[in-house]
Amino acid sequence: MDFENVLRRYRADVFSDDDVTRCTGLSVRAWRELIKIGAVRTITAARGRGRVRLCDANTLKRVAVIAALNESGLSLAPSGRIAYFLPFHTLLYTLCDPSTILFQRSADVDPEIGLPPRVREPKTDWFDPDKPASADPETDWLIEVYDGRFVGVICKPKGKPVIFGDLRDEGTTFVAWFPLHRPDQLRASATEGLVRELLPYRFIEFVEDWENPAKTTQQLKLIDYKYEKHATDSDPLRLAAEAAARSPVFKTTINISLALRKALRRHLGIEPTPISESKKT
Repeated sequence: MDFENVLRRYRADVFSDDDVTRCTGLSVRAWRELIKIGAVRTITAARGRGRVRLCDANTLKRVAVIAALNESGLSLAPSGRIAYFLPFHTLLYTLCDPSTILFQRSADVDPEIGLPPRVREPKTDWFDPDKPASADPETDWLIEVYDGRFVGVICKPKGKPVIFGDLRDEGTTFVAWFPLHRPDQLRASATEGLVRELLPYRFIEFVEDWENPAKTTQQLKLIDYKYEKHATDSDPLRLAAEAAARSPVFKTTINISLALRKALRRHLGIEPTPISESKKT
């Protein structure tokens, strides 16, 4: 495997339909459905036999999250909406990226190899070709669904979940609670420390992007995504969600950080493609 060549291809930031389905394990039919319902956007809109749609790395990462949610038992439409509204997802996507981990961020591209210089000792082994993908309890983000209804994200070990929406209509609809102003989940976490070390001065930028939702709400006008305001501590639905999270009868947990890394490692050729993927249509 020519790892340098694969890294150059990744940094080109252009991914085909085959890249998306092969790396995420999502079926071709499901990928097309996500495009149809507006859960993802491609950078080309080619249709018909023999035509290839292309997307960027952020779309590939979002599909990896959607595929993990879908695999856990959620249907495709709410999985797409949960991934769309995931708090601080821009930070997560930037952190879980080979370019962030493997390259010197402030260095110029070496014209001879077409890549920036590699760091001598990466801060994590997430994209080490000689090590298998594994969970990282200190930095992994978990999406949890409590009692089949309330959806939260946990960004640090033993952290309190940020509830950012709920499932309705027997789990077929996700309604986001937006905007939220609770960046405390990330404070004093291993994620914050890693971002501040690898991406100086950008942690506040990522958090403020979520705290100022004007940009996102403008985008929502273009798609049929529902959201409600449940930001106050006295809100009845928020109180019910917090009670469910404290003592759920049952819950579903999805390690979205690991799902992201596995998808990216497949693109880099250092993670096996799911056996069932080739049989999906």
